[in-house]
Amino acid sequence: MKYPSLSIVIAAYNSGRIIGDCLESVKNQTYPKSKIEIIVSDGGSKDQTLKIAKSYGAGIIQVKGSQGAEINRARGVKQAKNELLLLIDHDNILPYKSWLQDMVEPLLKDSQIVAVETLRYHYDPKSTLLDRYFSLLGISDPLPYYLGKADRSSYASAVYEGPGKVIDCGTYYQVEFDSNKIPTLGANGFIIRRKLLMQHAKTDPEHFFHIDVNVDLIRKGFRRYAFVKNSIIHQTHHMDFWHYLKRRKLFMEKYYFTDFSKRRYSVYEKKDAARLIYFIIISLTIIKPLYDSVKGYLKVRDPAWFLHPLMCFGMVVVYGYTIFKWQTDRFLKQFKTIFGKKRVWI
Repeated sequence: MKYPSLSIVIAAYNSGRIIGDCLESVKNQTYPKSKIEIIVSDGGSKDQTLKIAKSYGAGIIQVKGSQGAEINRARGVKQAKNELLLLIDHDNILPYKSWLQDMVEPLLKDSQIVAVETLRYHYDPKSTLLDRYFSLLGISDPLPYYLGKADRSSYASAVYEGPGKVIDCGTYYQVEFDSNKIPTLGANGFIIRRKLLMQHAKTDPEHFFHIDVNVDLIRKGFRRYAFVKNSIIHQTHHMDFWHYLKRRKLFMEKYYFTDFSKRRYSVYEKKDAARLIYFIIISLTIIKPLYDSVKGYLKVRDPAWFLHPLMCFGMVVVYGYTIFKWQTDRFLKQFKTIFGKKRVWI
């Protein structure tokens, strides 16, 4: 089989502890090595990240000035030259040697398929409690799960659970998305046709966000995606539940408030009001999340399922506090502006 050339873009920052495992899993792939280029887009690491990346033959982009995971990724995407782009994070590991071949297969079979993701996150009973929870539920945040916008499926289900018109093609699901309901696509093992992305999406560093570029494509009519019936390892390295909540708060402040004007996607939209109210009610009463935990536990006997009620409750508190603080700060700024103008006039 004639495989297309592939550029692997990895955003990194002080990733020395984990990027070696990521790159080793790429090295072990049976995909033709001559067809692969690796680009590590680094935000100024002060540890061994660059040394490790160079030892695996990766090209290095050193991002200066304003930077972050999405900006770094955009810089790497801009430098990529090959037919396909694989976007992975420094904490991803390709779980088996023919993973790349399996992921590329739908793109070879159907020229109308825009991009490919894994159906699930890889579940390892030996990983940390939080990582097991994220893998089992197929999420990093329970809100899109209950809004019906999660892109990965949970281990409680045997089939693809996300939105869209679905066809089972054997080794993968073909999904046609509606522009009115788009899941959180594009992270942790995502392969896309490079020219299509560059020509039809906003990929400059100021506007690049892994979900938003897919929104750009879907809204322009490029709606066919594939979900391969496999998984990818995602080592989140959240130290504990409180560390996770703090990270979600910072993420929300940056990508939904500070940079909101640059976004084309929001997990919550006005048409989701009923589902949001539903999520808040079930999170505060915990009965539905607990039921879902029991349902999942009967499929995979792991106590990590029972983090779910706590996660749902925690996200309602964190998101509620962050939104309240943002609204209050905005009101105070407007008040000071008006008050200041009156003082000048007097």
